[in-house]
Amino acid sequence: MSDFAKNFLNEDWKAMPDAPRFYLCGFGKHPGWNDHLDDIGVITDSLIRAKVSIYGGIAHQVESAVWERGGPDKMTTGFDHVIHWRRMNESLTGLMWSSSDGKGRSLYPMITLAHCVGQAFDWQATEVLPVLEDVGKKCRATKSSVSVVEYLNAAQESLRARLAGQPRSPVIGSNVGVKDWAAFCSRAPEGLRRVLHHLRVNFAAFAPGSAAWRDTKKQARAQSRGLRLPVIPGSSPAESLNVWLSFLATQLDPAVPMLGLRPVNHSWLDVIVGEPTETDFVVLRTRPAATAVVSEIPYEIGANLSAEEAKIMAALGRGELPDVSALNGATVEANRQAASKWLAKSRLNFFSRFLRSTGSPF
Repeated sequence: MSDFAKNFLNEDWKAMPDAPRFYLCGFGKHPGWNDHLDDIGVITDSLIRAKVSIYGGIAHQVESAVWERGGPDKMTTGFDHVIHWRRMNESLTGLMWSSSDGKGRSLYPMITLAHCVGQAFDWQATEVLPVLEDVGKKCRATKSSVSVVEYLNAAQESLRARLAGQPRSPVIGSNVGVKDWAAFCSRAPEGLRRVLHHLRVNFAAFAPGSAAWRDTKKQARAQSRGLRLPVIPGSSPAESLNVWLSFLATQLDPAVPMLGLRPVNHSWLDVIVGEPTETDFVVLRTRPAATAVVSEIPYEIGANLSAEEAKIMAALGRGELPDVSALNGATVEANRQAASKWLAKSRLNFFSRFLRSTGSPF
């Protein structure tokens, strides 16, 4: 079984009840450093893995010159993304923007990521993202490495203070953007039916209960799949990210990590399901001419709805997310309970052992 599948965003927090449930980090390029900046706050196992995955993916595109060779018709310029990586009770939320080092080299962005444990997306949208946007403005306005560290540390402490006293309970989902998404899909149901068809054909390995996506016995690593989806008209980046990731969690196995990448000034977002490969991150700068929006692919779909599709369309009419998966026919709640049990069995305990052996630095 893939180590990523077992451990990413699945750390042993119950063993460390006094450890903070919020961590903020920064990495990438900034004028305060003459090369890649010294990692700031990249301390949890999941933040370390995320940094290696995202930055390694960007490095692969830069070194292979894929973006430069693609041309303006197929590639966008620069970076300006909202990031949300989700798995049941844990998530990473952050921002990515175009930047440069002290020598003026600008091929890599700067990235901030917040590791949130047990906080619903509503809190991340209303509290975390505005703070990160403010940190980003301050970082872009300074050339001082000392100031960048101060901004990130101050933001982390401020958000931890806002969490103080809040109950710690399992994240049960978020309704951010759901009604607008349901109305959007109801106006053009063929788009959502194309997405469902795409999932059935290409994402069987990630169906609820499937072990294929995490099985490394017959392959070098666990699988990943990507899909591009439309932004909900008039929605914020947080709203479109949340609702599409929430929808996918009703159809695919809720135990699968899902990474959402929302370019701020464009009409699409990308989702990478499973453990990303370096090549998956090409979508950070591809236009629809290079990476098609799934709801616009002209699949040949019959007029008759399956029983599961009918239930999904009925949920849209109520302004709700589906309560059944079209991939296995089971209820979302049953799939979620099974995923929760599997994650509990594979939960990482290294983080708690590390804190016990070294003493909590927090």
